[in-house]
Amino acid sequence: MAEKDYNKIFSCPKCGVSGNIYLVKVSGNKIVFKQRCPNHGGRSFTVPLKEKDSYIHLIQENVSRCYKCGQEAELNFIKVSGPWSLIKSSCQTHGAVVTQKIWSSIYNEISSEGAATPQLTQSQPSQIQTAPSKELKFCPSCGDPLTGEGSFCGTCGAKLD
Repeated sequence: MAEKDYNKIFSCPKCGVSGNIYLVKVSGNKIVFKQRCPNHGGRSFTVPLKEKDSYIHLIQENVSRCYKCGQEAELNFIKVSGPWSLIKSSCQTHGAVVTQKIWSSIYNEISSEGAATPQLTQSQPSQIQTAPSKELKFCPSCGDPLTGEGSFCGTCGAKLD
């Protein structure tokens, strides 16, 4: 079986640009990504969780990109809430603010010094402001924050426990 070209998978299928990854969610044995190409807009794709070490460096590179221009964005704020790390970054080129939802276990891996070389797991010191977590709940199906006490998700309609 041929090895997958993850550089191609993590690039826009129309122009080949690596866009901003704004959602990373573990779903069973797959990781679901939502990515935005500055030229062609958003798309979703999945990759096998078991092959994560083959593409973790691509997640690290693309999470910190501006969704408008694709340039590297500066991390300003991280808040861990439930299974999510909510990240706000700003683009130095034109000031766009990027908000991302990254599954916390994945974010912990990409924020460590050893993300490009998985055998290193020691976290680097962070200068990023971290906010205390409120007891926010998230939909187990789509990952959006839940508001109110309803029995169904207001975004995707999934039944809540």
